[in-house]
This record gives sequence, structure tokens and C-alpha cells, in this order.
Amino acid sequence: MTDTKTLTDLIPGGGTVELTVTARTSNLDIESTILAAQRKQATVVHNRLAEQVASWRRSLYEMRAELGGEPAPESHTSTLPPVPMPGRMRCWETSDAVWLQWVPVGETLDLDHAVAQRIPVNATDTDADLEAAAQRWLTGYGCPPSGTIEWVLPQLRTHRDRLADALG
Repeated sequence: MTDTKTLTDLIPGGGTVELTVTARTSNLDIESTILAAQRKQATVVHNRLAEQVASWRRSLYEMRAELGGEPAPESHTSTLPPVPMPGRMRCWETSDAVWLQWVPVGETLDLDHAVAQRIPVNATDTDADLEAAAQRWLTGYGCPPSGTIEWVLPQLRTHRDRLADALG
């Protein structure tokens, strides 16, 4: 029997999910399908919340300034953009790369669920090279959420500059 059935369900807050099963679908396949859908929806919800939090921050600074208080602090080029998943992401450098490690939203915050990606960095890389590497390694299924590339690019540039300084 090759017939399929699809469960289409509405997601609270918007969107739908479609889950398909056949007579031959294994228990593991069903559980994997559910887990993949859960992770995808958790990332969507997390991204919406991150956007909402950024909106709150902007609004509160604007309201304070309208009331005659201090203006919003100036962002400095040396500071990194906010981490897309605070508490779930970190970076570290090796001699030839920057590693990005994250725990996907929806997973328990422990090392058993951590995912890491190596982004190669050379002393001779241009900004365009680094952007292309970040785009290549940090997009697609199972990758961290949007905003990660913008967060990690300054760290890639800093590491590249350190490597170039070490070469003299």
C-alpha cells in the first residue's frame, strides 16, 4: 500500500504544519518528523520573540528620549550585534578557523544537544571572502537562526586581523 495521509494543523500565532505518513512509516520516522517540525516551529517562535524584544528596546529608548531623558546609547562599531540566541550560542577561535556552537531552540541546554560549525579563516581573506564563508556554512537546514551571520562576521574579521598581525 503506497497511499499517504497528511495531517495539516494550524500553529498558534500563525502558520501551518503538514505531517505525512504512509502504512510503512516506522515509529522512528514518525518521531523524527515530529521532532523536525517542533524544531522548525521553535525557531520561528524564537525569531518572532527576538524581533519583539528588539522592538520593546527601541520603543523604551524612544519614549525615554521623548520624556526628556537620555537618548539611546550610540552603537559602537567595535561592539557585536546582539546574539541571535542568547545563552544558546558561543564562538571560539582556533589557529585557522572560528567555531560557532549553538543549542537549537527546543533542545535542552546541554552539550548532548550542542551543534558546532567550523568557519575557515585565513589572514588573507577579504571581507567578501568572510561573508561568503559565513553564508556558505551558516545557512540551510539545521543551521542557527537568522541574524547569526551578522553576529559572527565581526568575530571572523577580528580573527582574520589577528592572523594577519601575527604574520607581520
